[in-house]
Amino acid sequence: MDTIKLLIALIALRLNGAQGFNGAISPRELPSSSPLRVASTTTWATSNDSLAQNYAATNEQRQERQKVKAPLVDSTLLRFLSTQKKSGTVLREEENGQTLAGSAITLDSPNMTSEAVEVDLPTFVSENLLEEPQDMSSSMSSAIEKPIENQSWLSQYNAQRVALKLQALGVDSQVAIKSGRIVQDYVLARVTRRRIRKFLQERDALWESGYTVPIGRNGIDESITSVITSNFDVDGVIAVMLEYGLTGNDVAAVFSHTPSVAMMRARVTERESKTGEIDGKKRSFALEETLDRAFVGLLSQTLKLRRYDARKVLRASPGLLTSKGSVSAVQVVDLMVSLGSSTNSIARDKTSLPTLLCRSPALIFRLVAFLSSAQLKVPLSAIGPLLRQKQSAEMLDAVAPVKRTLTLDAYDDIANKNLTAINPQSEILGYLKADNTLRQQKIEESYRSMEAVAGVLRRSAGIRDFRKILSSHPHAFFLNVTNIHLMTHFLREEVGMTKDDVAKAIQTFPTLLDQDVSRVKDVVKFLLAIEVDEDALPSILRSFPATLLLDLEEDMLPVVKFLREIGVRNIGRFITRLPPVLGYSVDSDLKPKWEFLKEVCQFDYFEVVRFPAYFSYPLERVIKMRYEYLRDIKQIPIQLARVDDVLRFGDRDFATEIALDKDNGAAFAKFVKERSGARPSIRSRRKQRKRKSQ
Repeated sequence: MDTIKLLIALIALRLNGAQGFNGAISPRELPSSSPLRVASTTTWATSNDSLAQNYAATNEQRQERQKVKAPLVDSTLLRFLSTQKKSGTVLREEENGQTLAGSAITLDSPNMTSEAVEVDLPTFVSENLLEEPQDMSSSMSSAIEKPIENQSWLSQYNAQRVALKLQALGVDSQVAIKSGRIVQDYVLARVTRRRIRKFLQERDALWESGYTVPIGRNGIDESITSVITSNFDVDGVIAVMLEYGLTGNDVAAVFSHTPSVAMMRARVTERESKTGEIDGKKRSFALEETLDRAFVGLLSQTLKLRRYDARKVLRASPGLLTSKGSVSAVQVVDLMVSLGSSTNSIARDKTSLPTLLCRSPALIFRLVAFLSSAQLKVPLSAIGPLLRQKQSAEMLDAVAPVKRTLTLDAYDDIANKNLTAINPQSEILGYLKADNTLRQQKIEESYRSMEAVAGVLRRSAGIRDFRKILSSHPHAFFLNVTNIHLMTHFLREEVGMTKDDVAKAIQTFPTLLDQDVSRVKDVVKFLLAIEVDEDALPSILRSFPATLLLDLEEDMLPVVKFLREIGVRNIGRFITRLPPVLGYSVDSDLKPKWEFLKEVCQFDYFEVVRFPAYFSYPLERVIKMRYEYLRDIKQIPIQLARVDDVLRFGDRDFATEIALDKDNGAAFAKFVKERSGARPSIRSRRKQRKRKSQ
């Protein structure tokens, strides 16, 4: 009981002390206690006091840390963003060419209507917000009330001004207006984004310094030095491109696709060329440097393109004029050359060249590493020619996609949305800055698909060399793995093909992997129904896998009907000897050959049944040519000539063995040339079409 009374008294004492009680408790009111008990009780009370003090100090520190942490979104940021839409201060390009401060740039609406749009740009000032926080309130208020500094450098990117410059160079007015708007919207979006980022940095600095007074609606003023603004010269950019031989249409195309070029430094000063730095920092490349590297060095000298072709490539991929784009293009060409492609072969395909130069060299190198890995084992010397083929474009688009650029059609799509005053810039900025996360996800999914398909083909089909599949049908690596597994299982287990047979069939005709298994099953059932030997079926499908892709109604049934009409009884044996006949056209191929054979051969049915391959030879070039040579030149009766003797030899052997010529086939070669007349060959016709297109 004594201990309880003592504890109650101590608690009352602490409560009175907390309320400011300074009186003393009379000793007679306290129960008697031993010195040991009093000492232990005092120690307990003292320890609890220290714990309370430590807790209070820790709580104050926690609150202090929470206080200096800036919120993600607060009223200050919302007021600032509202200012961007309503009452910002920028410059207006007047009719007399003078630039006025403290007004707004009046732009035409991007949707091509008659309404005008007033776009506002906030301004800021750079200050050290961490110094002298006690004077922050006065400095902030004075900054808000300070008059806006002249920002005449922005007015040069006015849409009308840029459009007039392009029209003076012979550009169509509509194209010039669209190019000017793209440049203007990009510049405004870039400046606005930079200022918002600057605002957030300075707002966070305010919070860290302990300053809690809200920032004014106009934000923080920003003074841009003349050294920085001197780098922005759109007139100089246009002048440099004209000096390098580009036309006004080329400039408009560059501005439309890559408007950031308009904000590049036009030339390199002597000091920059020596040091390679600006104010101690590594500088970006000027436009004349990127033109030297991409337009002159890469396109004209390395790839040896004509000036016209080089300009055409530059119009299709104006990103080559950026600092990063010019370096990447050179790296891509160097990589392709190291992989076995010559510069002539790279430059030959001018259609796909712009896309190739715009691809990321790092992503192409990753693809090269995958193709040469233990999974595919493609030799490095074969990868370059493989990637250069048109068929590889789909694979490159999947694993090394080109970043989107702003074309005139894309600008029209954005303009047709009837956006408000502040939205066109954000929409264009969002278009130019593609979602890298989704892009990377697509790349990773593509590699997972390629790895899975390669694994299934290696295990189920026994394929070791993937070069034929990659060169003829690289799309196979992005197919459904389950369908590929079902296809290989059906061919091996139900058709009876060995693993080597399946591998050869897929390598010969990779499109087989695209087909639905149920459709292939129907073809196999049809072949067995027309009495094709089941034991011969694996060898037929190994040599002619395209048979599995034929349509029953449109391809196979008409051929079978025609063969029965001409008297063929054993359809299965006939097809076993000539499987491709199921894919021949009855009207344009089989019937004309049959009609000619009836004219020149006495036993036409017998000859066809004995030599089904007759239907596989070209009618004009081989069949008619040889029979007419025997009949008209050699005067040999052709009614009794065996069809296989006339057709199965080559031209020289036919002339010496069948026509009995003694000139080693020279007379027959001359007859073929004269008989063909002035009709050019396929190769010569291609050359003629190529000359006309150039």
